[in-house]
Amino acid sequence: MKSILLIVVVLLFLSCKNETRDTSNFTWLAGSWSRVEEPGENKTYEKWIPTMNGNYNGHGFTLHKNDTIFEEFLSIKPLSKFSKGKEYSWVLEVTGVNEKPTVFNIVDITVNSFTAVNLKNEFPTHINYSYNNDTLKALVSNDSLQIDFKFIKRD
Repeated sequence: MKSILLIVVVLLFLSCKNETRDTSNFTWLAGSWSRVEEPGENKTYEKWIPTMNGNYNGHGFTLHKNDTIFEEFLSIKPLSKFSKGKEYSWVLEVTGVNEKPTVFNIVDITVNSFTAVNLKNEFPTHINYSYNNDTLKALVSNDSLQIDFKFIKRD
């Protein structure tokens, strides 16, 4: 009887432990990036920083000469394991563009890319980041428009 009780206690303990998330899939994103092949006089930059709690925080902005003409704050963070009905384990949250944060479910993650989707957002509905040959690419799109961003790491 004691052994059954011990097994039940161990199983309960294991089921209550904090779920760990593998953040290694996002390490390629960390750093400061400059957009290349940008039309006109604008300069676009992104910076991604891993945080102590496993999130990745990003800051993107576009300058026209010395004036900031666009700015957004991004965060990749895990969903709670207690989020009922959610099959996604990570989200990309964008703030600074709309009045409220816009949340995209990360539906696909590989060792050097991820795709985030929010079909209720007017534009973009899809955001794809990928890293290949020292180049970071971001593709933002919906059914009728897509914009490609190509970045290189800056010192």
